[in-house]
Amino acid sequence: MKKVILVIVCLLGFTSAVFCQNTLNKDDLIGYWKDNTNSTHLFFWKDTNGEIQVQEITATSGEPLDLIVLRVNEDNVFIATQFKPKNWIVESVYTFINKITLKCVVTGDAHDTIYYTKIK
Repeated sequence: MKKVILVIVCLLGFTSAVFCQNTLNKDDLIGYWKDNTNSTHLFFWKDTNGEIQVQEITATSGEPLDLIVLRVNEDNVFIATQFKPKNWIVESVYTFINKITLKCVVTGDAHDTIYYTKIK
């Protein structure tokens, strides 16, 4: 009997953990996002076909980063960009912490973890 109760408790814990994970709602991305390091700003919008688009600009000079890849998955956003003045190419994976906070893990020519807050 103890084993049955233990199995039920484990299954309930597992299923509640699965349903509590933050899945990405594309509409929650739309808007202006500012990072905690004041290095870049993100702008997400939908084009006329309903596809998510993004523009990332540097916070210091206002120069846009060239978008190489944008891929929106169920649980994250993958963006590869190039910053031409330094010829840096970085890959960024964005995941929702909550509806107004994105966590970004940057790899490539720069490595960092950045948090973005939705402004508008």
